[in-house]
Formats: sequence, C-alpha cells, structure tokens
Amino acid sequence: MSTVEPNPWSADTLLAKAQLYIEQMDSTVADEWKYGLWSALTLELLARAALANISPVLLADPQNWRNIMHALGNAPTAKKFSPTSIGTKEVLVRLSELLPEFNQEVAGFCGKHVERRNAELHSGEVVFTGVGTAEWLPRFYRAVKILLESMAKELADFVADPERALEMIASLDDAAAKAVDQDIKAHEKVWFNKPVADRDAATLQATAWATRHAGHRVVCPSCASPAILHGRASGPVSTTVGNDEVVQRQTMLPSAFECIACGLKIAGYSKLSACGLGDAFSEMTTYTAAEFFDLYTEDDLEEARNVRPEYEPDFNEY
Repeated sequence: MSTVEPNPWSADTLLAKAQLYIEQMDSTVADEWKYGLWSALTLELLARAALANISPVLLADPQNWRNIMHALGNAPTAKKFSPTSIGTKEVLVRLSELLPEFNQEVAGFCGKHVERRNAELHSGEVVFTGVGTAEWLPRFYRAVKILLESMAKELADFVADPERALEMIASLDDAAAKAVDQDIKAHEKVWFNKPVADRDAATLQATAWATRHAGHRVVCPSCASPAILHGRASGPVSTTVGNDEVVQRQTMLPSAFECIACGLKIAGYSKLSACGLGDAFSEMTTYTAAEFFDLYTEDDLEEARNVRPEYEPDFNEY
C-alpha cells in the first residue's frame, strides 16, 4: 500500500501546528481572552505531538481499525474515510503513564486548561477573561517544557521569550517567595496602628503618586491604597494599524511593586506571584499616523500589517 504524505498524525506535523498556534497566542497581549484560548489550543496540539512522537498509533481511535492503518502512514482502504483521534483527556492519561516528568500535577493542570477551552468555546462562559495569568501561565510553560523535552526540543525552539518562561517555571518551586506573606502582614500591622487621619492622608498621597508615575496601578495587599506594579517586556509587540492611528501593545511580566502609603516593596516575579500580584499586564502606546511614520519606515509599517496574519482554526477538530 502507498503511504500518505504528510501524515496529519505525525509528531512533526502536530508540532508545526502547535507552533502556529503559539505564534497566534504571542500575537495578542496577556490580558486579552484570546491569549488564554490560544494557549489551551497550543497545549492540546503539543500534547498530541508528544504522544505521536512515541508512536502515531497511540493517537488513533481503536474503534475503527482503519484509524490504526492511517496512523501507520498507509493510504485509506475505504473510499469514504475520515480519521478519528482519541480525546484529549485520554491523550493526557497516556502521557502521564509514558512520560515520567508528566506527573499527575502537570496532567491535572493540562486537563483543567482543556476544560477552560471547552467552556470558552461551547458555553456562554467567558472563562479566560476571568482568570489571571498568574494562576495558569507558569504551569502552562512548565507543561510545554516537559512536552518539548520529550521530543528532544527546548523552550527556545518554541516560545518567543524563553527567559521569561523559565523565570515563571522557577516561581512554582520558589519556597522563599512564600515568605512574602510575612512582610505583607508586618506592613499591614504597622499601617492599622497609625491614626485614621494619618492613614487617610497617606492614601491620598499614594493616589496622587500612582496617577503621576508610570506603571500598572494595583491595590496594595497591605493597606489597600493605590500602588504601582512595574514590569519587564515579554514577547513581541502587538501592532494594530487603523486609518487614523496605530496602537501598539506590549505584554509586561511583573517585576517589582511599590506602595508609598505603607512603604511595602516587593521585588521579583516569584514573590509577586505568591501574593497575588503576578498577573501579566499590558502597556499600550497610541500614535497618530504621522507620528508612526516618523518612527517607522514604510517597510516597517507593511511588516506590522502582515507579520501576524489572522488564522482561524477548526475549534471542533480536537
């Protein structure tokens, strides 16, 4: 029998599609719902690629023997044949048994992320708008790293910002970061021992300070005053070219926190993530067409229009 090329169940084919999906993820900023949805789709494809890397036959739905023949790279024997794969939950079960690093904790996260994807696509829930990146993004990168390494690949081969991804993965096992809760409680105790008038004055000062200073405004976990969260750029810039203006948005990974009302300062993603300040945010810059043309050449502008073409997947495919 003749072989069919390329085999849609081969590890290389699935990995290439996963690469396309993560590029779409990186084309948005981390506080958009599409960022989370593309991450879930990426994870599903990558999990299938890792299983296919062991053997494409493991992806075939065994209820029809023709699926197994197709997974082996043979041409369909039936005139009307549409290959069917096992479900993603079963993919995760098989990976958890076949890959030592893909333990129950990692598999559990992947299963939960797939459930978020299903709820987003097949219900009225707006799942990825309501969940912060600190809850899932470090675990996403850890799962991606494990799956890639099972195929002799590295994060740098797949993600746009491997350094930041590794930093987020490290935050999951940073026991020292959990000590930040003691600092927060200490500042909270000092804060509430101050007279009410002093607290009110400090909050007003902090409000004015946070409004004037660059950064992402958040609520202080010690005193609930307005405070500033600083970040470092992560991933590519998302550029939207309109008729009258150009908007550029950059995903920022939190790196430092400061509150002038109670004096609390926190540095490092691990500590910020441990106290609920680890959600990625975005910085937006808006240019008029004239300003943008002064900054960029015509070739740069054309690249901004075309560098990330829209890609619409078949969401019911998996």
